[in-house]
Amino acid sequence: MKNVLLLIVIQGVFACQTTKENVAPDANTRIAATQAITTYYVSTTGSDGNSGSSASPFATIHKAAQVATSGNTVIIKGGTYEITSPIMPANSGTEMAPITYKAEAGAEVIVDGKLQVPADKVGGLFYILNKSWIVVDGILFRNSRRDGIQVRNSTGITVQNCRAFNTYASGIIAAGSSKIKVLNCRIRKACQDPENIGTNECLTIASTTDFEVANNTVFDRQFAPGAEPNNGGEGIDCKNSCTNGKVHHNTVYDLYRVGIYVDAYQKNLSNVDVYANTVYNCQAGITVASEEGGTALGVKVHDNLVYDCKRVGIRLAGYVNNGPLQDIDVYQNTVTRCGFGTTGTWENVGLLVEANNPANRNFNIRNNIFAGNAQQMRTRDQTYATIANNLVFGPTYAPGTGSINGDPLFVNASTNDFRIKSGSPAIDRAAGTPLSTVDIRNQARPLDGNANGTAVGDLGAYEHIP
Repeated sequence: MKNVLLLIVIQGVFACQTTKENVAPDANTRIAATQAITTYYVSTTGSDGNSGSSASPFATIHKAAQVATSGNTVIIKGGTYEITSPIMPANSGTEMAPITYKAEAGAEVIVDGKLQVPADKVGGLFYILNKSWIVVDGILFRNSRRDGIQVRNSTGITVQNCRAFNTYASGIIAAGSSKIKVLNCRIRKACQDPENIGTNECLTIASTTDFEVANNTVFDRQFAPGAEPNNGGEGIDCKNSCTNGKVHHNTVYDLYRVGIYVDAYQKNLSNVDVYANTVYNCQAGITVASEEGGTALGVKVHDNLVYDCKRVGIRLAGYVNNGPLQDIDVYQNTVTRCGFGTTGTWENVGLLVEANNPANRNFNIRNNIFAGNAQQMRTRDQTYATIANNLVFGPTYAPGTGSINGDPLFVNASTNDFRIKSGSPAIDRAAGTPLSTVDIRNQARPLDGNANGTAVGDLGAYEHIP
């Protein structure tokens, strides 16, 4: 009888071992990864000597940032976290298992630098340096002595649903990085440094590849005329060696400088798509430039609404060192009521094509609406600029070829509703390439707006829905 029992035990062990050995290696990896995932908690009533569990939370985000590893989530409970040094994650995640720092659902989480952090004006309140695959979600960063969030030399970073308020430099900046997303964030009163130190821009993407800046609101950087404290301060800026980026569905307003700026600066910038943004009450709406000699190549500006900008709506700039702009497409934008905030005779215009570097090539400007500006379009008669098939309503220095003259018939310009009404001369008039497949609202194009049996795209940012 004893021998029988021994045999059963041995068989049981053997069966168990066989089952384990037959598990596929990738399945074992998934099991181990699942077991390793940990959620840490942070609370203003916690202690950094705690375990970081929900019942025993840490007191500081800094502590969680030192222990969180790939696949971990750090949930931050509501309250104000006054910090004395930047929060710097010690570890990276992976593409399939990022590290996530997020506000607890329904809670307001505030990280406050009290205008003392970072003391040396390097980095930001949340400073991601040489790391990868991190998500920052739903946190307000305020009163920074430099940036709200700074990402540098990093990969796979997503900043979403965050806010930045009253920062000396950028609310959010990514530099020297790749695979960056800034989504649904709100940046107010950035670039406020009173010491006249270069502050970059409110939302800055610099020398970064494969990026997306979408659904953000950037606003409220205004000063009395002549009283601006420092240089910089544009709304959203893609600069230097940026490549393969999208800037779309953002709202930018009430800024002392340019709303959206694409600037090659000293390096080569390429393949940046600026579309479906709304920019108003800035000095200038959207500008493509090369201030210091780098080449801006393959920039598209389309389906944007720009209005009430004081100096110029859309500008292909030739200022400072007037570097080369090549293969620039400006199409199906609506630009109105711009150019009334200056007494000059050059910048008071809806579209300004001033770039005239000998290496410039292939400017394609078509199917836009320029209406009700101080001047509609102004150029330097550049032979490489094709300006065709735009609706022009009001005084214009350079009408281009095939212009359509007439009131665009906005639905209600007095309430800033710049959709076009039935009977608008902009309906079913788009021609040439490129053409948009959706408008500023993601409405599919083309539609048969005039009900003649043929669907043709409309001019301007809005496709008329019959």
